[in-house]
Amino acid sequence: MKHRILILEDDPDMREALEYALSDFDCLFCSTLAQGFKEWTRGWDLIILDLSLPDGNGLELLQVVRLESDVPVLVFSGRKEESVILDAYAQKGDDYITKPVRLPVLKAKISRMLDRTEIRRFEGYSLEVSKNALSGLCPVQLTRTETAVLEPLFGSGYHAVSAERIIRSVWTRTGHDMSLKTLSVRLSGLRKKLKPAGLAVLGSRVHGYWLQRTEDEDASG
Repeated sequence: MKHRILILEDDPDMREALEYALSDFDCLFCSTLAQGFKEWTRGWDLIILDLSLPDGNGLELLQVVRLESDVPVLVFSGRKEESVILDAYAQKGDDYITKPVRLPVLKAKISRMLDRTEIRRFEGYSLEVSKNALSGLCPVQLTRTETAVLEPLFGSGYHAVSAERIIRSVWTRTGHDMSLKTLSVRLSGLRKKLKPAGLAVLGSRVHGYWLQRTEDEDASG
């Protein structure tokens, strides 16, 4: 399955060049910030942002994205001022590339960013996001939704993750809403699925959820 990339770029020539260079990916182009706000929640693997858009600054979208998601964001802009670049990193952009750039270099950087986001690790277990698979003591094949539920847990170690954050992960990865009740049902099934692998999801709606490498702990909640 192709990686899905959302690209905010209003220059027609640059859009055409990117469309050609990134033909190996499933790309959606937005020429305005308003379109970006509408589309960003549809489960993208990477977002590429221009800063100077007809209706605003791309960093406005980055701020909103970071409230909801850890999806990688690459800022791609002609702005070369140090203050602008530092501001993009301060807003938790993952990388910044100035225009013009050789497209093979851009493609290589994009591929590297996507590779870094493909595997999450916890205590000897590996969550392969693109394959919806868990490897470790006993390999487990997951659904896309189960992967989206586990992803923030793998990213937090032993720290509790709120139910709301898990629901946002599902929304970002799949484009589907999930209620707290549905999350509880999903977690119940996921716990049974993970038990043979020696991995438990502990916690509750009130205290949040976290992973533990054990087959014996009570994982109710």
